[in-house]
Amino acid sequence: MPELILAIDVGTTSTRAAVLTPDGRIAGLASAPLKSIAPRPGWVEQDAARVWTSTRRVIAGALSAAGRTAADLAAAGITTQRASIVVWDRVTGEPLSPMVVWSDLRGAPRAAGLAEAGFMVVPQQSATKLEAVLDHVDAPRDRIAWGNIDSFILFRLSGGGVHVTDRSQAWPSGYLGFPDLGWNARLIEHQGLDAAWFPTLTDTWGPLGVTAASVLGAQIPITADIADQQSALIAHGEAAGTAKITWGTSATFDLATGSAFMFPAPSAPPLLVSSVAGDTRWCVEGMVLSAGSGLDWLRSTCGLGGHARFETLAASVSDTAGAAFLPALQGLGAPHGDPSRRGALSGLSASVGRGHLARAGLEGLAFRAREMVEHIYGATDFAPPQALGVDGGLTANDLFLQVLADLLGRPVRRHATPEATLLGAAIGAGRGAGLLAEAEADALRRFDDPVTPAIGADESASRFAAWRAAVYG
Repeated sequence: MPELILAIDVGTTSTRAAVLTPDGRIAGLASAPLKSIAPRPGWVEQDAARVWTSTRRVIAGALSAAGRTAADLAAAGITTQRASIVVWDRVTGEPLSPMVVWSDLRGAPRAAGLAEAGFMVVPQQSATKLEAVLDHVDAPRDRIAWGNIDSFILFRLSGGGVHVTDRSQAWPSGYLGFPDLGWNARLIEHQGLDAAWFPTLTDTWGPLGVTAASVLGAQIPITADIADQQSALIAHGEAAGTAKITWGTSATFDLATGSAFMFPAPSAPPLLVSSVAGDTRWCVEGMVLSAGSGLDWLRSTCGLGGHARFETLAASVSDTAGAAFLPALQGLGAPHGDPSRRGALSGLSASVGRGHLARAGLEGLAFRAREMVEHIYGATDFAPPQALGVDGGLTANDLFLQVLADLLGRPVRRHATPEATLLGAAIGAGRGAGLLAEAEADALRRFDDPVTPAIGADESASRFAAWRAAVYG
C-alpha cells in the first residue's frame, strides 16, 4: 500500500519538492531556481507558466531521487509563497498575465485608498494589486480565474479539476472576512470584481482533490494546502507560544497564539495558521522583508562571491570595522512597517574590506531579527522560549547561527530537517490523508543542539545600539 508523501514548496526564489517517508525522512529532494524581474522600481514579477514548468520538473526530480514513481505516493501537499497573484484562463489553464509577487509594492497607493474606504489592507496583499493586474487581462469574463500561486498550481496539478485555496493562503490576500472567514463580499463588490473568479475555500488539510494522471502519472489525493510561513511553523509545533524564524528570501518570525486571535501591533499582524473542520489556529507575524535577498544583493554588488566564499570572508574577521548594513531593499518590515524605506550600507572607510562587508551583512540580518523579536514579545504576554527555533536556507551557515545567537542575546536551535517548510506540508498532507495522528506528527519535529551566545548580554546590547545609530542616524 502506498505510504510516501509528496510535499511541494513553491517559494519566491525556488521551487522544491520532496518525497517523505512516514517517519519524516526525506527520501528524495529536488529544487530549481525561480527568476523574478523588476520591470519598474518596486515592482516584482515572475512568469507563472515557468513556475508551473519548474514545479513539474522538481516533482519528477524528487521521485527520481527517491527511486519511486507517482504510484508509490499516498498523498500530496502543497505550500507556497503567499499573496502572489496569478490570473489564468479557466479553460486552458494558461496564465493571462505575469505573476505579481507578494513583495511587489505597486499596490501601495491603492492600499491607502482602500484604508480610507474602511478596508484594512497592506501593500503586500493581493487585494491592493488584483485590480491593476486585471486591467491588463484581455479575456472573456467567464474564462477568468484568479488565485494566489497555490490555487494556480493546484488547478494545474488536478488538470483543471479544482479551483481552491485554504484559509491560511486566503488570509494574506486581504480578501478573507473576519470573523466568518469567508470571502469578503463587501470588498469584492467595492472593487467591482466577479465572485466567480475566486477560488473555493477549503480546509487546510483533508480531501482537496486528486492529481490528474496526465500530469503526474497517477491519481494521487491532494490533502493539504498551507501558506509557506505557516507550514514552517507547523514543522516547529502548533502549541500556543511556539515560535520560529524562517530564513529565506525574507526572514519571518511567527509566534503561535493557538485559538486566540491577537493583533498586538500594526507591524505584527495576525496570520491564520490552519483551519480544519472549524478549528482555526492563529499566530502573529513579523518580517524582515529583505533577508536572503539582501545578502544576495550584497554578494553580487560588492563582489563577495558565492555562498561558500561569502561565509569564508565573514569568518575571516572578528568585526565589521565600523561597517553597518540595513537589509531593506523592499521596504522595512517589523517593527517599523515602512514600505518606502530602502536599504543602507554605512560606516565605510579605507579599513573596510570584503570580509568586513560580508560580516556586516550577517550582523545586519541578526540585528533586524532582534528588532522584530523584541517588538513582538514586548507587545504580547508570551515569554520567549529557552531557545528560539530557526529554519531555512541561511541556517545552514553555522557562522550565521552563532552571529544570530550572539546578537539576539538568546540561544537558537536549528530544525533538524533543513526543509522545514516542506516538512510542514507533509505533516498536513499526512493528517489530511489519515496517515498521521497529532502525536505521530509531533515525533517528526526534531532539532539540533542549541547554539548559545558567545558574548555577554551587555556587549550584545551595546553592539545593537551602535548598529541602530549607524543605520538610522
